[in-house]
Amino acid sequence: MIKANVILDYPIWQQKIKKPYNYIKSKLTKLSKASNFKNKKQEFTIFLTNNKKMKRLNKKFRNKNKTTDILSFPINNIYKKKNYIGDMAL
Repeated sequence: MIKANVILDYPIWQQKIKKPYNYIKSKLTKLSKASNFKNKKQEFTIFLTNNKKMKRLNKKFRNKNKTTDILSFPINNIYKKKNYIGDMAL
């Protein structure tokens, strides 16, 4: 099963996607049935935010002073929880 932790930083997301956690969970349930993901336990975090915060994150982690659609942060091997694969900011 693939699990996503959803962090809602910007309330406008709830107007775009009703119940973001349930929406993402339903998509991941379908994905979990695909042969590549069947019987795998994986977990990640999705951070839903606005352009201003994305610009700050992009500057901090990529040294680019502009907004972007998505940032991903894969987890390194020293992290204790081996099923955790990383974070995404949208």
